[in-house]
Amino acid sequence: MTARSTPACDAASPPPVAAPGRGGAFGRALSYEWVALRSLRTPWVLCGSAVAAQVLVDLVVGRDGTSGPRQFAGGMVGVTLVGFVLMAAFGVNALGGEYRHRTITRIVLTLGDRRGILLAKATLTGAVTAAVAAVMVLVNALSVPILGKTSLPLTEALAMGGAGVLHTVLCALVGLALAGLTRNSTLSIAVVILWPVLLENLMVVTTRFGRNLAPFGAAAAQAQAGDGSGPQWLLMLPLAVLTTVLLSAAGVLFCRRDL
Repeated sequence: MTARSTPACDAASPPPVAAPGRGGAFGRALSYEWVALRSLRTPWVLCGSAVAAQVLVDLVVGRDGTSGPRQFAGGMVGVTLVGFVLMAAFGVNALGGEYRHRTITRIVLTLGDRRGILLAKATLTGAVTAAVAAVMVLVNALSVPILGKTSLPLTEALAMGGAGVLHTVLCALVGLALAGLTRNSTLSIAVVILWPVLLENLMVVTTRFGRNLAPFGAAAAQAQAGDGSGPQWLLMLPLAVLTTVLLSAAGVLFCRRDL
């Protein structure tokens, strides 16, 4: 089956399925993706592991002699490091798993609209990732008065927590986009993990590339600003631009190339 035999990206061509119900083609694709997600085990294992990892991070992070915001910032490493890896894998699995199990052709034949399929996957990935990251932030916030025996200003918790949630969502969408570009789960996970750990550090050390321009590093740093200044939201811009570019490229290739 080729892209030409499923002309879902041509606005003038009708989809090869029944007329859309409630919500149109996107609503049908979103419903399909949600039913598929609920039937799988791996995504929920990743989500549960992320929350469990946050609990462990809060138990081992230093709590003595530090203020509430600094304790909260220290615990945010669970969101920006462990949560980043697991939720990026969640994003990769959302599309890479379809290629690995050869189910992507069936989905395209069933739903017809390739743009709607990718948009539905991105929407559901972002929503689930945001919910999991929010739970991790809440666990971290509750650990400050319970384990650290100190107060945590609500405004600072919301600012750092919001930055952490946004960082995690963008990382998951980068994973989804890489899976669409490579059509290989293992390669996509390797790239999304090695990129911030190796590539960005090499660029900073060997060139004049500033750390504030490194997409993953800058975005993670703003979620851990425990000095009272709060996150600098412009630091999220490089990762947001990278996510947009990768998702756009993945969308073009998903629509044009063979399955």
